[in-house]
Amino acid sequence: MRRLIVLLVLIGGAVWAAVALATPGHGQTNTILSVGTLQADLAFNTGLTAQANGLTWRGKQYSADQLPEFLMQLRTAGVTNVGEWLNLHPAVSAKFGMVPVGLLHSPEVVTQQARFAPGATSGWHSHPGYVTGTVVSGQVVRYGPDCTPETLAAGQSFYETAAKPFVIRNESNADAVTMVTFVVPGGTPTTGLRVDMPQPANCSK
Repeated sequence: MRRLIVLLVLIGGAVWAAVALATPGHGQTNTILSVGTLQADLAFNTGLTAQANGLTWRGKQYSADQLPEFLMQLRTAGVTNVGEWLNLHPAVSAKFGMVPVGLLHSPEVVTQQARFAPGATSGWHSHPGYVTGTVVSGQVVRYGPDCTPETLAAGQSFYETAAKPFVIRNESNADAVTMVTFVVPGGTPTTGLRVDMPQPANCSK
């Protein structure tokens, strides 16, 4: 119980920090077009980087080539389905050099139209699960934590997860419209489709 309380305090502090330092958008108008539940489990690329540098678990260090030993320890700890456990903990998979796949049980699938007026910005944010987007008209510029711009014109698409924050801006003199599809954990309200994030220190966008 004590560990649970500490974890909740840490999560609460992280959420408070994100809200306190959030960079809300402006000039963007969102319209939810559909909401549905997928009656199946869905695996997806979390966007985390496979690092193959091992990890420390329960006080013991495991190198990237000691995955079998680590899986045996999971079984000893009572994990009956180690494959599903790894899918639910993609950051651990990444430490062993595996493609970090996430697993969503009966996820919500939400489609949304986002209209960006000239000069509009989404604000820095991330998403639970993942989102795919397509520019329908105009063009937008996407920035990630390294502040590298990626210009997306009509007919081009993008993919984002919770692995890193990003911002979408309309730096043109014309409106831009995107269509996005969110695939998020089941029961996620439409108000929880995005998570406000602080602006990276090295990016003024």
